[in-house]
Amino acid sequence: MQTLSMDNFLIIRRSLPRLFGALMLGLITSGGWATDSNTKEPILDWQVWSPAVFGQARNEERLVLLDLVAEWCQFCRKMDQTTYLDPRVIDVIKHNYIPVRADQDAYPELAKRYEDYGRPATVIFDGNGTELIKREGYLRPQWMVWLLEAVAQNPSPEAHR
Repeated sequence: MQTLSMDNFLIIRRSLPRLFGALMLGLITSGGWATDSNTKEPILDWQVWSPAVFGQARNEERLVLLDLVAEWCQFCRKMDQTTYLDPRVIDVIKHNYIPVRADQDAYPELAKRYEDYGRPATVIFDGNGTELIKREGYLRPQWMVWLLEAVAQNPSPEAHR
């Protein structure tokens, strides 16, 4: 059996952090955490921002969940990798909401309207387009569950001001 020299040991030891970093970078950039590992499709069926979404919400007696994002937004990606992959969040959304994602660059009127809320901006509307509640920044999964359940149980704008 061949023994490992001290020089070779030190070379291997110095290379491990770079190897680990490259492995983690590959996992992050591959998008593997943002999709269902079995189907490689997004778990939530995100709709585009349009008046039709509100008609659908009225017909299905659901609320509209707007996720206003930006390409450069790190916390938007973090919500995709954590909050929007949490089974509890997914369940509440699928039963009570029509999820809508809008990029601020594609919808400048939304970006202007919610400019004080940073990104991501989470806004919930009723089927008539009445804003019920809005939150700024990253929402942890449990906070999102509490928010979504509270609004679904009492969708009155006055209840959430």
